[in-house]
Amino acid sequence: MKEEKLQKVLQTSGLDSRRNLRQFIHEGRIKVNNQVVTDPNFLVDITRDTLRLDNLKLKLKKEKKSYYILHKPYGVISTLNDPQGRPTVKDYITGIKERVYPVGRLDYHSEGLILLTNDGELTNFIISTRNKIPKIYMTKIKGTLSVEERNNIKTKGIFLGNRRVKPLQVDFIKRTAQGNSWIRITIIEGKKHVVRDLLKYAGHPVEKLKRIAVGSFQLKKLVVGHWCELTAEELEIFKKTYDYKEQQKNGK
Repeated sequence: MKEEKLQKVLQTSGLDSRRNLRQFIHEGRIKVNNQVVTDPNFLVDITRDTLRLDNLKLKLKKEKKSYYILHKPYGVISTLNDPQGRPTVKDYITGIKERVYPVGRLDYHSEGLILLTNDGELTNFIISTRNKIPKIYMTKIKGTLSVEERNNIKTKGIFLGNRRVKPLQVDFIKRTAQGNSWIRITIIEGKKHVVRDLLKYAGHPVEKLKRIAVGSFQLKKLVVGHWCELTAEELEIFKKTYDYKEQQKNGK
């Protein structure tokens, strides 16, 4: 078997999340042939090398790559564990055999589409801003955005972390009987609360937020709290739409 980077080997085995595995390596908790390795790019061969986590020998094998969509409910943390004991997405995916992880985050007070997979390369591709994968949200806001306000949000955006952030698209959907309104907003940013911050600074705080798409993956009519496996066709459409294979070949 060919040599592969340490972090990639650990990710494809389904041992833990990408973030946690990188932390394990950085903290010196991973040994290769009884030697501590802190370089995630260190080359290993699982048919020849012995890997340990905290001196516990790891029995590594490549898991079948699996891909799912979950309709995350409101009031659920988009991680597998929560120190405060709140509900997490793990509570809703007990029927999934593989150890999969959420791709990115969706905040506690929002609902909607969460991707779950054990494919570390696809995860990195989606969460990297440079790949410009759009995320689409249906949003109920206080009041109604005027045409001028919508244009200002699109052209000017707001500063977050000393960087200007702008949505790709802002579309008016409908007004409510109470004088508020629903809009559809499309972004490529992955910053925490970016949609809420954009609209708060525009003077129209978010009352409800629902993510309905990530790239070509769509929530459609999936029931809240339920999940479904992505089809091979859906994955192929995504990869073709966003040049995934070409960029992986070029090492991006």
